Amino acid sequence: MISLTSLAADPDHETDDDLTGAVAANPSCYSVTIFTNRWKEVRDFYVDLLNARVLSERTDRYCEINLGGVPLTIRMCEHGEMISYFHLYVSMKNRDDVLGELRRRGIIVTTVGPYTNFRDPEGRVIKLSEEKTIVS
Repeated sequence: MISLTSLAADPDHETDDDLTGAVAANPSCYSVTIFTNRWKEVRDFYVDLLNARVLSERTDRYCEINLGGVPLTIRMCEHGEMISYFHLYVSMKNRDDVLGELRRRGIIVTTVGPYTNFRDPEGRVIKLSEEKTIVS
């Protein structure tokens, strides 16, 4: 299972104190939805392998999770939605256990630059790095 680490504060970005007034005036993102046709397999991948915490769930329809502080919803495609595609970037100090488990399950793991890459059951790319990586 994955254990995620907190990222160090980035001096080039706003602090929580800077955002206090802005939050009241601006919208906030409370979830990103992953639309899937393979609900159980995708749900189990994120919850069982990546150790996401289940917040609420309606079996075979949706599952609200928290993965390292990121709120995600896994939702079955029902009304013409297309399968979602994205890259998920995760920092983790010790990747050996999760990478070993991925390989044990037959999931292809590659390394390109600072990232170790693999895909979820529907092909969405997950990139692991030891620390937050900024490409300049």
